[in-house]
Parts: sequence; C-alpha cells; structure tokens
Amino acid sequence: MPLRLSAGAVVTPPGNTYEPDETVLRYNRDLVELFGGKMDEELLRSGAQADHTRTVDLLVQRLPAGVVVPDLVVLAAALPDVNPVRAVSAHLGLITGGRADQCFSVTEQGLGAAFTALRIGAAHEKTGRSAAFALAVLEQTTLPAHDPVVHDGVPVRDCGVLLLFERGSGSGSGSGEVSDVLRLADAGELGPRLAELTADVPRPLVVMGPWTDPQDAPPGVDVHRVPPGGYCVSVWAALAEHWAHWRERFDTVVLCDTDPRSHTAHVAVLGGGR
Repeated sequence: MPLRLSAGAVVTPPGNTYEPDETVLRYNRDLVELFGGKMDEELLRSGAQADHTRTVDLLVQRLPAGVVVPDLVVLAAALPDVNPVRAVSAHLGLITGGRADQCFSVTEQGLGAAFTALRIGAAHEKTGRSAAFALAVLEQTTLPAHDPVVHDGVPVRDCGVLLLFERGSGSGSGSGEVSDVLRLADAGELGPRLAELTADVPRPLVVMGPWTDPQDAPPGVDVHRVPPGGYCVSVWAALAEHWAHWRERFDTVVLCDTDPRSHTAHVAVLGGGR
C-alpha cells in the first residue's frame, strides 16, 4: 500500500463558553436515554466545549505551507462532538482545498476508528481512487453523560491530529508507507503479533499507546510509550509530533493500542511491515 505520510499537525484546542442549544440537548437526551442513562447538563456545562469544527480549523492552520491538497478526507473519533449534528468532515474537506470528492467520518468503533480510517485511505489508494488522503483524529471530552474512560482514572485531554498521506512521496521503507493495518479481536494477541511484525525488520520502532500492556513490547526492539491522557488520539499525536525524527532513525514504525472498552487491539505498520 504505497500511501506515505507527508505531513502532520497536533493541537490542544482552547475551551469555549457553553451555549445551550435545545436541538443538541434534545438529541443528547434521546441518545443517552436510549441506552438507559440520563443526560447530565451540568456535565455538559462544565466541559471545555472544544468542538470538532474549531479543532480542525486550528489543525489546518498548523500544517506546513505548500502541503498536498487531499482528494479524500476521513475524520475519526471515538467520542462524540459537542454538536453531534454538524458535518465536520465536509468542512474539513473545504478548508483543505475543496478537492476531496469524498468526506466522511468513522465513529462508533472506539479506539479503532483511526485505524479503520487509515485502512480505508490505503484501500482507496490501492484501487486508484485516491492519491492524497487526509486523516483527522479528534478527541473532545465535553459529554452529555458520565463516561468511565473519560472521567475515571487519568483525565482524557481534548486534542486533535491531522495527518496527510500521499502516493509516491518520500523514498525507501523509512518514508512512512502504510504497509498493514490490523485489528486483533483479543488484546492478548498483541504481544506475539508485535514480535512477529518486528522480527528480522531493520531498525523497527514500536509506538505503544497508553492502554497497552508494557509486557507486550518485543524484546530488543526500540519502544516509544505514549503517556496516559488520550483515548483514540494517543499514538497518532505521537506520530505527528515525532515523525520527522523517527523517519531518520527507523525503517519501520509500528503503532499499536488496545481499547479498554472492547479489549481489542489495533496495529498499523508504516514502512517495512509484512
């Protein structure tokens, strides 16, 4: 899958003032009560209100000048937007050049949403339907009800990541080519699979998300462990922040994390892979 990472940006968006919207409140109330919960407007009121629209606006501003204009835009999120009825993927397509004929979101997959989005982008390139792919991974924590992942344990931070992949950019296996994207039904499979993916691969790096078991790290392989504070954005933020340095030192970068809700594991291989 010769779709290669060419640029990235990370942002922690500033908060905003809470503005009640009856349509959004009714939507949230119906959604939460459908699953036997109860909407907590005070929880909504006290949140940072870091909505997806503001986050993608800031991310595009952070991109380097002269970057590729994407023809495919996919937004991935594990948690809902402050305004869940807004089509932010279409907005992102417009402000990244307006060339994308497909702009959509991948949600309801928990931590695996961004991995699925990357698989979609690589598949579009493989079939010739896309030459430049924008992947936005967004996390915002103003929610209408208590969420154990967000509110229990280490607080999850509001964050956004924008990654641009394009056909034919860079050179060599260290250029960030998407080699494989995997979903493991049992997180217990992660350790053996990481050992397999990094065996006999020159200069591998394993980037382990905060939800992984440290014992799953392959022995003798360089590991970057992402600190707690993120749900679905963790490894993607690390990739955007460190990619310029990593591509000089490593031929293969393996991103992985496990979902605390479903106990599934997710892996993406950039570079050598197999």
